[in-house]
Amino acid sequence: MDTRYVKEFLVFAAELNYSTAAKKLFITRPTLSDHIRELEEELGCELVGKRQGKAALTPAGRRFVQTGTQLVETVQGIVDEYRSLADNLLTVTVAQTNLPWLESLLYKTRHAVQEHHPGKRIDIVTASGPRSTVDALREQQNDIVVAGCKSYVSGTDRRVLPQGVQGFKLCTEEIKLLMTQDNPLFGAETVYAADLDGATIMLPPDIYHGYLRDGVVDRFAAYGAHVNLQTMSFSDHFEYFSYDFQDLFGVVPTTLAPRFGIEERDECRAFSLADLPFETDFYAAYTDEFASSENGCIFIDEMKRIVAADDHEECIKTRTNVSRETSRYVNVSASSPTISSDAEKRSSAV
Repeated sequence: MDTRYVKEFLVFAAELNYSTAAKKLFITRPTLSDHIRELEEELGCELVGKRQGKAALTPAGRRFVQTGTQLVETVQGIVDEYRSLADNLLTVTVAQTNLPWLESLLYKTRHAVQEHHPGKRIDIVTASGPRSTVDALREQQNDIVVAGCKSYVSGTDRRVLPQGVQGFKLCTEEIKLLMTQDNPLFGAETVYAADLDGATIMLPPDIYHGYLRDGVVDRFAAYGAHVNLQTMSFSDHFEYFSYDFQDLFGVVPTTLAPRFGIEERDECRAFSLADLPFETDFYAAYTDEFASSENGCIFIDEMKRIVAADDHEECIKTRTNVSRETSRYVNVSASSPTISSDAEKRSSAV
């Protein structure tokens, strides 16, 4: 239904005169008459009739004045909303495999943006498939990705954020190795790096090149193990963690272990090497273009603020725990001389 015809009918209904209404609408009388007739054909009823030789509204016409007014107001409200959204709507696309690190942060950020900028609207969309890489980011398949770099890589050698991409650190977490029950080391109480000499580590495709870039093979070699890195086209985390590694090894970040029940499964085992710790610094990465847009800049600033606040809260918790442990140690130490003194007295008495 053409709302322009509805608006014209409403003007006519107020005047009940074709010529006067046409003049107000800046159209000709025949054009107004044709438009009302088309409206009647679409509705399947007459809106305008005659009474004593003059134009008059039919019962349906009088009813349609109310309905038409509501329709015009509703449509105008929709138009106003979407015209406003043109400058205030931000759609953030994220790969499903990145959600474990970003899910809570994204929803906190959306709430914060809409609280501090009531006119803004944030839609978060997830994308399936291998789209969690910086390359996918630069190809505009998503808006924010999680990129990792091994903690032992020095700042000058870090190439986690290439040209045209920027970001900030989310967290640091341990990366454990993963093996299934057919692996010869499955029952070993302690595993050292050298025990993996000649082994192959199977990696998801989105992190394979990062492990090559960060010199993981050389890192193992320094501890007496020559390992190979290999990848397959796993579609998602579920397919990867369901894989039967047999005599191969996999990897599992701390964030993902509880999400896929790794520690609860009897047929697989996540473990740390006794002499070679592995930690990854995770970054939220996005393009310069996204960060320079008005809405993107607001969103990123809120993300950074929330991460900084969470880090501060975690730091306070850590200091509180350390303070409690220190206090407990001091109290125990303070009581030790008394015990020693009593013991000396008993010794002298003997």
